[in-house]
Amino acid sequence: MTIEQTQLANGLSVIVEEMEHVESVSYDLVLPGGFISDVPGQVGASLVLSELIGKGAGALDSRALSEAFDGAGIRHGEGTGMDRYTLSGSLVSSKLERALELVSSMVLAPRLPEEDIAPIQSILLQDIEALKDSPARRSMVELTKRFYPAPYNRSSLGEVEGIRAVDRALMAQMHKKFFNPKGAILSIAGKVSATQVIKVVEELLGDWKGGGVELPEFGIRPGHDYYHIPDESAQMQIVMAMPSVRFSEDLYYEGKIAASILGASMFGRLFVEVREKRGLCYSVYARHGATNRYGTMTAYVGTTPERAQESLDVLVGEFQRLHGTITQDELSRCRTNLKASLIMGEESPGARAGSNATDWWLLRRIRTLAEINEAIDRVSVSGLNEFLECYPFQPCSILTLGRAPLSVAPSIVGK
Repeated sequence: MTIEQTQLANGLSVIVEEMEHVESVSYDLVLPGGFISDVPGQVGASLVLSELIGKGAGALDSRALSEAFDGAGIRHGEGTGMDRYTLSGSLVSSKLERALELVSSMVLAPRLPEEDIAPIQSILLQDIEALKDSPARRSMVELTKRFYPAPYNRSSLGEVEGIRAVDRALMAQMHKKFFNPKGAILSIAGKVSATQVIKVVEELLGDWKGGGVELPEFGIRPGHDYYHIPDESAQMQIVMAMPSVRFSEDLYYEGKIAASILGASMFGRLFVEVREKRGLCYSVYARHGATNRYGTMTAYVGTTPERAQESLDVLVGEFQRLHGTITQDELSRCRTNLKASLIMGEESPGARAGSNATDWWLLRRIRTLAEINEAIDRVSVSGLNEFLECYPFQPCSILTLGRAPLSVAPSIVGK
């Protein structure tokens, strides 16, 4: 595999990975923005914009644009994340130039039809309303609000007030501000010629103009605490979060494997101790997530009110006893699982395009699969214990959603 990276004069970074063993190609166009960049009172406007951007462009109305993608066999989609907008697609290699033509028209000349705003708003507002019927998801949204500093504590669903505030003028204003080449990344992977692709991109997007966007800094996290949200559900939701290692920092892969040992599968300690041995819950897991700005270890238990206190106690206990008890067998199994998810899963063009875009977004360089593999192989039991010393699981923030609050020792949340 060959990876070529260049930057156009307008600031657009172009990354092309040639994959001769496949017949398809995928692309990700990433632009700085996302819901952390929404103006207060308009939180969720970015979600409307990412939907509206696909409702026609240039000479094509919404239906014609959709038919153009479908007619070329292009599986295309748009989305909004915390700090970025993304336009992505997968297709046969011979249709890449057509796909780039359509994406370019969406970026340069979107129609942003006013008549499509209300239906988009309706769908997004229904998603927020549906949180009432999804207590597990709601509990994590509520913990996010309390665990992260603003604006990183915003829900990925947006806010009712912000979504309702959207009109056509706001959409045009936001498009002009965020859909610009400076800081944007176009990542392409598949059976292509990097030289030819870069030439096509230069022809289509070389005249694209516009300044960059400064994303908000990640501020100081609020203090840890225990929070309870009353809810008459027949279930009890328990979520926990604590700061952890950031993306690609020293001990990053140790953090990933520590999360796997605790609860990334049915072999994880949480699944065995909380569910299998004691039958306390119907769902339990631990996860590590990170960007170049912050890292977080989270855990979740879904159980009944009668078994909630014991579930929480066992959950906290398993986190506390991890240091000094990890075996070589656990490490070997989780190392293999991590390789499977991070390496084997990246062999498709779609995964490579997304991974390369993320690497360039966060690191300004591309990690090779060999580099990732070697980093995982270097993880040792002593390294895991070092990670646990640098990023202890206490203090942490805990939130429960259910009929009655639980008992949480002040020392667990650092009180």
